[in-house]
Amino acid sequence: MQTPVLKMFPSPGVTLTALETQGTKIKTIEYGTLTDFTSGCWATVLGHCRKEITQAIAENAGKLFHLHQYFDTEHPAALVNELSTAAMLKGNFSGTFLSSGSDAVALGILLSELLTCRKKKLCFSISSLGSTTELRQPRDPANWCDLEVAECICCNRNCSCDMCGKFATIDFSEFACFVFEPGNAAGMVLCPPEKLIAYLSEKTRAAGGLILANEVTTGFGRTGKWFGFQYYNYLNTDTPDFIALGKGLGNGYPISGLLVKQKLSHKIQESGLKFVQSHINDPLGCIISREVIRIIQNENLIDRGNKAGAYLRCRLREVAERTGGIAEIRGRGMMNVFVLSGAFKSIEVFKELLGCGFFTEYSDEKNLIRLYAPLITDDNDIDLFCNALEKILDK
Repeated sequence: MQTPVLKMFPSPGVTLTALETQGTKIKTIEYGTLTDFTSGCWATVLGHCRKEITQAIAENAGKLFHLHQYFDTEHPAALVNELSTAAMLKGNFSGTFLSSGSDAVALGILLSELLTCRKKKLCFSISSLGSTTELRQPRDPANWCDLEVAECICCNRNCSCDMCGKFATIDFSEFACFVFEPGNAAGMVLCPPEKLIAYLSEKTRAAGGLILANEVTTGFGRTGKWFGFQYYNYLNTDTPDFIALGKGLGNGYPISGLLVKQKLSHKIQESGLKFVQSHINDPLGCIISREVIRIIQNENLIDRGNKAGAYLRCRLREVAERTGGIAEIRGRGMMNVFVLSGAFKSIEVFKELLGCGFFTEYSDEKNLIRLYAPLITDDNDIDLFCNALEKILDK
């Protein structure tokens, strides 16, 4: 009998039935308790069913759940201010809160088109921007310039991007914005060099375009900083015009957001643009997100996750040296992948790790295992994972 659930993604060929979750653990029927090295779908940066989050939901769902957009509460403005302060964002921002990361990126693009009166956008061909028709790969070349940057990512030339000339023929005056995804690269963890981002950002702004940082996956400590763009001196000094938020903002609760530089938000409001969604600035999502930010700050989780990620990569290098089963390790903070070598296949390693009690992700195409573990993952979990991986690869 065919299942009534419509699934539009490839299956790994195993059945996984979850019963309950807590912290870094997922209790299943088929495999017992698994340690989650993916943070749900890259979203539960604090771990599953965090008691403070579930308590905030329980206390507030009966008071403020959903409202018409004409109503104000204290929470959206407080969330913008608390996030700006926690992340030490330079400059003043306004913000609005939506339901998905794709919504946030799409709104940033819409506003950049409104402000510049341009339709074309600049990004990298390896960037995954969202699930809508416009954002999905392959993107329409009439509206997008998707740069091939594989050479740039591994560039060790001692010259500027201007001197290189690779992008000398690009007409930057066409672009409404440069949409920058800081390193996730559709789950491949390919981090472009500082000089490339500075070059493209400077060229875009000099030609009247805007910068949109897509932090849907890379935000909220995933890379070892509050936001992935903060690894880039140019954007850390002169922050992006738009910052798209998602995933980690609600620790799995469906809320996203867009931060907008206040000098632009005034122009947007004066333009007369009409934009609303049925869950815009919903109070419950904002309440949950305020609690997420409070927990991250109080427990210093970004620093903790950054150290855990460094330790994970160190242990993976040891496994690589002892087994020869890992060809490459890439990562920042708790955003990590390792590419398998030799005859090892990612789907088979994924299944064997399940049998050892660990849930990861895999890519058949790139033959890699993806590890986007929660920021609360400890050294013991990392040691147990790497010990199991070593036994799998040492065959």
